[in-house]
Amino acid sequence: MKKLLLLCFLLASLGSSAQSRPGKMLVLNKDSIWHRFNSDKWKFSTGDDSAMALPGYDDSKWDEVLCPLWRHMYRKYEKDSIGWFRLHFIADISICRRPLALRMTHFGASVLYFDGKKVETFGEIAGKKKAEFFDPGNTPAIIYIDTPGEHLIALHYQKNTGKLAQRFTDMDGFLLSLAGASNAIWSHAEQMQSLTFLMVLFFGIFIAISFIHMLLFLYYKAARSNFYFSLFCLALSLVFLLPYLVRVTNSPSLGFTCRILMILTGSLACISLSGFNNELFARRKRRFYVITALSMLMPFIWYFDDEAGMVVCFSLIGLVALETVILILRGIVKKVKGARIIGGGLLLFALFILFIFIYGYINGDIEINENDVFGQLVEIVMAIAVLCIPISMSAYLAWSFARINKDLKVQLDQVEQLSARTLEQEQEKKKILEGQKEKLELEVAQRTAEVVQQKEEIEKQHEELKEEKKKSDDLLLNILPEEVAEELKESGSSEAKFYDHVTVLFTDFVAFTKAGERLTPQELVSELHDCFKAFDEIISRYDIEKIKTIGDAYLAVSGLPVADANHAQKMLSAALDIRQFMLDRKAAIGEKTFEIRIGIHSGSVVAGIVGVKKFAYDIWGDTVNTAARMEQNSEAGKINISQTTYDMVKDKFNCIYRGQITAKNKGELKMYFVEGKMAL
Repeated sequence: MKKLLLLCFLLASLGSSAQSRPGKMLVLNKDSIWHRFNSDKWKFSTGDDSAMALPGYDDSKWDEVLCPLWRHMYRKYEKDSIGWFRLHFIADISICRRPLALRMTHFGASVLYFDGKKVETFGEIAGKKKAEFFDPGNTPAIIYIDTPGEHLIALHYQKNTGKLAQRFTDMDGFLLSLAGASNAIWSHAEQMQSLTFLMVLFFGIFIAISFIHMLLFLYYKAARSNFYFSLFCLALSLVFLLPYLVRVTNSPSLGFTCRILMILTGSLACISLSGFNNELFARRKRRFYVITALSMLMPFIWYFDDEAGMVVCFSLIGLVALETVILILRGIVKKVKGARIIGGGLLLFALFILFIFIYGYINGDIEINENDVFGQLVEIVMAIAVLCIPISMSAYLAWSFARINKDLKVQLDQVEQLSARTLEQEQEKKKILEGQKEKLELEVAQRTAEVVQQKEEIEKQHEELKEEKKKSDDLLLNILPEEVAEELKESGSSEAKFYDHVTVLFTDFVAFTKAGERLTPQELVSELHDCFKAFDEIISRYDIEKIKTIGDAYLAVSGLPVADANHAQKMLSAALDIRQFMLDRKAAIGEKTFEIRIGIHSGSVVAGIVGVKKFAYDIWGDTVNTAARMEQNSEAGKINISQTTYDMVKDKFNCIYRGQITAKNKGELKMYFVEGKMAL
């Protein structure tokens, strides 16, 4: 079936007539103006020698093949991608001295020669990676035969080795035909003009209808029939567009892609038409679900076995057409509203599809000759069947709008009658209410006093809640960045985020354990509090985020949660202030405080919250580990930075290179001591 469909597409416009006998050279005369060369034996050889185009080249030992060189018939050439085809023929004087046209189609790249002279180039023959494949699409190539006698058609050809071509076609060769030049040119132009006109007409009609019904569905989603009909019209528009693209494109890969989309379009058409029918004319949707499942399964079947996939596709289309006929006839018999109007067009369309299937089954082929009366009649019926869909749907919309207007008018009359009755009832109620007015006023006054009291109590409670909320927010902001706190309050959770450019600071007090020997626990904790409180104030001036304290260690990061291009400079400025604070404090209180060492590294981190109990904002990544190594390899009263941080601040701060120092689990790292800011 694959070869049959491909030949129907490629040979649709070719004709043949020639005098050829088995074992004798092909003879072309005036009766051979429309001749196909696919039944003639060509000389074929692999190779890439340009001399093979010359008439005098000896091709007597070449293989004889039939084009289009089906891959399953010529397995021994399967691995060869470039070769030469030569066909010798005798030209009768009746076809000499008149312009002729060679029309060719293929999926590869070729150079066409006639009597050793280049006629036309289609694509570019090169290696597997550089070849440009091209489908001539029966574009006429003009030749001129001066004298009768023996002549040569030679073709330098490279087959399409692309994945789509190897998967979706068995043709490794080409199809070539001979025609009169003027007839070929006019026939090609007329055919393209007709195809373009029909494509624009039908594609425009159905895409417009699809757009209108999709708008109707979006404005009134309860009417799902509009949604299904919109998809069905979209599929019909693609039914006209995709074959047109296959016919006019010179790109084989685009043609194969369009063929793949045709299968998907068939699935979409089956699903949408079945959904439309079942939505209007059926209560149970079991058939629709079955057809939807088969339609979605069909592309997968076709992918693994295209012949089986085509059988399933045509069977599914026939099944949906039969379902359409049955449901519409049943709807007409049961007098479903609008069934006759909308069903008329769909019924004719479905009956035409069934007729085509029955005709193809009886004759073994769906090919119809457009030159005889029966073929022309079928084309007229097909056009009417296709156009009946938008016509019947337009009539259905007009009928539906008219019915809605009539129903609205009836309902409006009923509303007016109800309004008159309601007015009488309201007047009676008014009299009753007037008698209860004084009683109600007293009750309202009492109730108002109660409401005022309740309002005051509620306002008091509200103020208390606001105060408590402020305390909670302040507490939350004290442990989390503002952006993370807001996200946590809004969604109840916070996702960890990646920050590409930040600077991490680690501080640690030197000989902290020994300090515990000379200070009481209360003095030790108090001194830690005073130092860390000062650190908090310093980093706040530089918009640096404190992460946590771990014993006597202090961890902070610059450049998050809001990105900051000056994160490294701000962190070093804060580190210098922290060091200066500790030096001043050491000078003031002596052994009651500590000496500090500081480590800084720049890089990327992941920041966020983990856990649900006693959660805390934290950062992770190799940058944190490297900053810790910078601190561990620092010295008392020194700020030790990495090479990465140094590269970012070397123009703003005075630094001393320490050399490459071995860091735990990091190997040798370049380190620098920061002395201070450069003078402006």
